[in-house]
Amino acid sequence: MDLLQRYTRDDFYYELEEKFLEVLEELPVKHSASIIVQLDRAVVKMINKNKTQHTQTEFGTIVGVVNDNSPLYFSVNYLNYKNSYPLFYKLNIIDCDQYLDYINLRKTINHEPAKDTSFSV
Repeated sequence: MDLLQRYTRDDFYYELEEKFLEVLEELPVKHSASIIVQLDRAVVKMINKNKTQHTQTEFGTIVGVVNDNSPLYFSVNYLNYKNSYPLFYKLNIIDCDQYLDYINLRKTINHEPAKDTSFSV
């Protein structure tokens, strides 16, 4: 008995600028994979916010952290067009103080999978 192959697809997409990818490639695989997973979660919120938002274009910065023996703090600049996919165009490695500033602004990507994210743009 043959099983039919299922087709699955993502409903959420985003684009990464070439310079973003270059910085991502310079990081250890464990760190870059964690950053991508965190961006995947952030995109879901961006797309959902796009549906209820009245403005056509939104841009800004969000931050996250990769937990390791020595935490890696990062910031991501993005453009979020209405009726289009978000574009992540700049990835920066930042320090803990900058990360804490963004916590106060509620512009963080929560890295804990079991908790609700505090990301709000």
